[in-house]
Amino acid sequence: MGRDISVPWALTFVALVAFLDTFAMLPILAPYAQALGATEAHTGVIVGVYSLANLLASLVSGMLLDRFGRRLPMVFSLFAAATLIALYGVVPTSDALLIVRALHGISGAVFIPALFALVGEHGQANRVWAMGRTGAVIGLVALIAPPVAGIVTDRYGERSLFFGIAALMGFAGLLALLGLSESRVRPPREARIDPLVVLRQPAMLGVYLLTFGMTFAMGMLAYRLPVMLELSGYGATYRGRLFGLFALLAIGVMASVRRRTLLGGAFRRAMIGGGLIALGALSLEGFAPPYGALAAVVVFGLGFGLCFPAVHLLSYEGVALHLRGVALAVLYAFYSLGYVLGPTSAGLLADILLPGMLSTIVASFCLLLAWVLAGQGVYSQM
Repeated sequence: MGRDISVPWALTFVALVAFLDTFAMLPILAPYAQALGATEAHTGVIVGVYSLANLLASLVSGMLLDRFGRRLPMVFSLFAAATLIALYGVVPTSDALLIVRALHGISGAVFIPALFALVGEHGQANRVWAMGRTGAVIGLVALIAPPVAGIVTDRYGERSLFFGIAALMGFAGLLALLGLSESRVRPPREARIDPLVVLRQPAMLGVYLLTFGMTFAMGMLAYRLPVMLELSGYGATYRGRLFGLFALLAIGVMASVRRRTLLGGAFRRAMIGGGLIALGALSLEGFAPPYGALAAVVVFGLGFGLCFPAVHLLSYEGVALHLRGVALAVLYAFYSLGYVLGPTSAGLLADILLPGMLSTIVASFCLLLAWVLAGQGVYSQM
């Protein structure tokens, strides 16, 4: 395994670019789909199909990573994503855009788990800090990519944005090919590389439930917060500032977690983070805007900053060496599932339960199950 000082920088750049496409497209994808002739319903499918395809592909991608290594699958998937993002700018119809977006979601199911596997393997003794740094980079992308994408689109058009992101994605693939060493651990001949092997481990299932509860509530926040503020008369600028505050708080927390034993270890950090997220969901509905919205954003940001790197570290270290790709891929399946079901459930059940109450119940239930499944002492040193 390479120890060159350039490896962390290469992984940091890949992390930045790997999430750039997702966040940069947030403000422009729906209008772009409608400009191609998509209806409101079709636009929703186009936006959401990435997460659905990513979820389904994650069940297979981990086996690929553990059988064939991390680096080359990541390189090929980055090049595939670069090609697909370029195709966003030339597709003639919304139906073609839907197909390209689904394939794009599949490509993301490979390079994102591969990225975190490589971060863990190259991080070694500083793995806690490496995971936190990667999470902070992703948070920084979430903060700056949407406004920058909007500026680029206004000045140069959607195609320029797509081609620019595609070029960066291709460069990241080239950097991964030339700047990263392979770190594959050959599995024993009798070993089963199968998601079910990981899912049958109670402690790992607890980590995945924590992840699902986190992203379920986060999906609700993304759906509910803008609606509440708009109905209360607050404009897009104020809404953008609140989401920016969330990102800044999450970045600060993730960048500051450097010690493995902080707050009792990674599992306890994840539990505390999940509890804060559940509390944030409750405060969003419990207090009138703007104070309820501000309190929710602060608590959500702190909770996400604790939980996000912790669940990645637990997924990496909680399984045998030859199952780490599978474990991280399954993590992202639960991650995507929460983001799909959170806003969907909040919308469907709005007449029965307030979205904040629903998310608090789901997140709290996931916390309880995670605590029960973790067992005594499983994560005491993590």
